[in-house]
Amino acid sequence: METQLSREMLEALVETQARIDKLEFMPMLELLLNQIIKILKIERCSIFRVSPDLEEVNLVAGEPKGKHGIGMKFKFDELDQIREVIETKSRSLILNVALDPRTKETKALIDSEGIAAMLLIPLLARGEVIGVIVADATGERKGFSEEEMYFCLTLSNLASLLLERDLMQKEKAEKETLMILGQAAAEAAHRLRNPLQIIGGYARRMQKIEDSQFKDYSERIVDEVSRLERTVNDLLNFSRPKRTKLEKINVSEVIAEVKESILQLVGGKNIRIDLKLDSELPVILGDPYDIKDVFSSILKNAVEAIQSEGKILIKSKCGNGWIRVSITNTGGCINEEILQEIFNPFFSTKTDATGMGLATAMNIVRVYNGEIKVENDKSLNLTTFILKLPTNLTVERG
Repeated sequence: METQLSREMLEALVETQARIDKLEFMPMLELLLNQIIKILKIERCSIFRVSPDLEEVNLVAGEPKGKHGIGMKFKFDELDQIREVIETKSRSLILNVALDPRTKETKALIDSEGIAAMLLIPLLARGEVIGVIVADATGERKGFSEEEMYFCLTLSNLASLLLERDLMQKEKAEKETLMILGQAAAEAAHRLRNPLQIIGGYARRMQKIEDSQFKDYSERIVDEVSRLERTVNDLLNFSRPKRTKLEKINVSEVIAEVKESILQLVGGKNIRIDLKLDSELPVILGDPYDIKDVFSSILKNAVEAIQSEGKILIKSKCGNGWIRVSITNTGGCINEEILQEIFNPFFSTKTDATGMGLATAMNIVRVYNGEIKVENDKSLNLTTFILKLPTNLTVERG
């Protein structure tokens, strides 16, 4: 039998849809929380932000605010009831929570607040749980009706659809921009290459002239020409990612190799690079140098983001036809304005960089029919690069 919502619930959904479209992520969570409290007429509700790559959840919103430890972090294995929702990606109703083994770690809170039941609703984006809403039944209330559960689930689905739409629009705009920039980069590189070769050739001849001042000038010209030639090569790599050599690739093995080479960049910093790699990843077909270039660019960026000490966690797993690799660093969140530009060519916050590393990585991944994105987690002060490659990997020939 289909669940029918009351007029009050339907009006709340319409109101939410009208308001939620104009909100950023955190205000959106607050709106969801307040609507659930108002419509279900409950006293306690909280929202946890999920960080799957660190297997942590962070309490980011809750009512009543004075009785919630907003900002507290928990490992998945500390909150079995939330871990279950994350793993199953479905809602959960726990009755008689005081005796349920899933809530054993929160028994003190259950007893002090008189919680009789919990309703847990996942908030999803791209098929991944990014948040969990927890509504508590206290006082005379002993549980939640089918109508109430359906309302909460509909509310979370509405938020998920809006998040999906925003992600799709953003990725479409980025793809179109990169295509135009790639064409411009190729044209610029070809126009610059020949003049640079001529200038460099004459400057190298001038170096042979026995005149100290003249030789010094020519050496400076050669150095600058070499720098420009590297930029031209970066432009060509961006506009035409390498894809001529196809071999069987074990992604986890490539990551381990790149980790060893990137350790040279750590220098005097106290940085720990931890690997949590799936040994059962399927072998994919591609150019190993492409894949190494992608991971090298991302790891180099992670090392540079950490000022003096920190941690980089690299995780790989497989599911739903994708190999997913996440690279999380504790160097803090990326400024939102920089985040919008980070994959664009020529963009760099460093004076000695061409700004082509991450742009080329993005282009390579797209040639391999994959996805790459970067996420800020302001609640945990983390940055995570997420790379996805299809397990039935085929390469688009250009």
